[in-house]
Amino acid sequence: MAKFDLKVREKLLTLRRQRPQCVHKKWVDFPTGLKALVTDLFTAAQLALLAALYAFFAWYFPVFLYVSVVLTVCAAVYVFVTEHDSQSKASWLFLFLISFGCGYIVYFLADKRICYGFNRKRYAQIFDRSRPYIGAYELQPTSAAVSNDCEYIYKSGGYVPYTGTDIKYFSDARKLFDNLIGRLEEAQDFIFLEYFIVSEGVLLERLFDVLRRKAAQGVEVRFLCDDVGCQGVLTSSTKKRIKNAGIKFKIFEKLFSPFSFGLNFRDHRKIIVIDGKTGYVGGCNIADECTNQHRMEGLWKDAGVRLDGAAVDGLSLTFLRQWEFSTREKSDYERYLCKAETTENTSNVVPYAGGPEICEHLCRNVYVNMASAACEKLYIMTPYLIPDGELFTLIKTKAMSGVDVRIVLPAVPDYPFIYRVTRSNAEKLMAHGAKVYFVRGMFVHSKVMLTENCVTVGSVNLDMRAFYQEFDNGIYTDDKSVMADALDDFKKVFDANGESTCEKHNFFSRFITALLRIVSPLM
Repeated sequence: MAKFDLKVREKLLTLRRQRPQCVHKKWVDFPTGLKALVTDLFTAAQLALLAALYAFFAWYFPVFLYVSVVLTVCAAVYVFVTEHDSQSKASWLFLFLISFGCGYIVYFLADKRICYGFNRKRYAQIFDRSRPYIGAYELQPTSAAVSNDCEYIYKSGGYVPYTGTDIKYFSDARKLFDNLIGRLEEAQDFIFLEYFIVSEGVLLERLFDVLRRKAAQGVEVRFLCDDVGCQGVLTSSTKKRIKNAGIKFKIFEKLFSPFSFGLNFRDHRKIIVIDGKTGYVGGCNIADECTNQHRMEGLWKDAGVRLDGAAVDGLSLTFLRQWEFSTREKSDYERYLCKAETTENTSNVVPYAGGPEICEHLCRNVYVNMASAACEKLYIMTPYLIPDGELFTLIKTKAMSGVDVRIVLPAVPDYPFIYRVTRSNAEKLMAHGAKVYFVRGMFVHSKVMLTENCVTVGSVNLDMRAFYQEFDNGIYTDDKSVMADALDDFKKVFDANGESTCEKHNFFSRFITALLRIVSPLM
């Protein structure tokens, strides 16, 4: 496989020797744990301060205790009448029960209708400005299931189905980035990048080398990344080096903002747009572990797609909206749209995105709708299996109804507590007829769902955070060649890894798992 050669490694090592302050080895070698630690410590510090303030008022103003009890009851009633799923409601009520009357403070600070209300208004204004540039709704009828899914995506998020778009499936992130860098070399007008994690290493140096040269040639390069995702793996000196190269580099939602429980609402999207003609979407971050240049949790498996044609406009719109929110710079949407020539492909391709900016849980409901319509097969590839109660019951019911339900999961965990819940859910589904495959020696980071009707590939994990808190995106399509390539990817995993069976667990293990299941919606 080309491109990831010794010369690139040598160049990176030379840069590190020349500028040792730009790479802190301890942080780069253990990015996942440190990112989680920094975020958790900052959240814990805010919680500790809130607890101290609560104790102060309770000590000096005893009537505050009675007020807190009343507010806790009100919060509990409010949780009951909201559209949270039953598992989330149970988790919040459990928090109220054990927090001695102050859990309502955490709930209202974390509720996106309250702590994210102002941002939602800003997003609404951005959507209103960009709405005239949304293409016409032109669905190529193939099946009732596809028509219903496309109609829902359009009505809930305003994302239209496109035809005239070629689409290619990549089962390997390394192949995707090799293809991407070759296409970047051809860029002539503009390049958009939006990623959750941007980590220093071989891959970033390869990308930066191309982006720097393109910026020098007059190509407009915009680069948006999430602050939590880059915490501890992207240093300030590297950010400065990117900006000095003429690249417009912005951070989404600074981590250290006081009393912002909105730090949970992270930009988890992965989008690249080149000249408005080519786009890339998938689960891959800009990090060496994704391309197996750096081992964290064994080998990594990731998937993505490339778009060429009209549907790239959907990705451009999603990026420009997020850029405008992050920078407060109004973009000339017309300048970046309708750049691609339509192809002869008549398949439906829907680039969609969801998150706290809209009321609907769009990304989650795409999975729900696809699973509901599956009559023959339902194949899922995901790093985490922590769905809400409705989706879990739906998958279980499909397996019990004779649908071929198969789920591909990693055998190597990245977060042990979350992995314990994932395995527990997998074993419950196995007990009802689903087939589960744990990929040996590998961390599966792909986010793919395939039925006999369609396939979706993107950044959406099968967990509560992706469903209700994160900004995520994906590509929904009924393209037969992509569906065939995705099916081939699944079959290779099935053939290389035998079907798993349920394991016996002692009482202590079951008790710990039960506790983790209670708080899993809050993870």
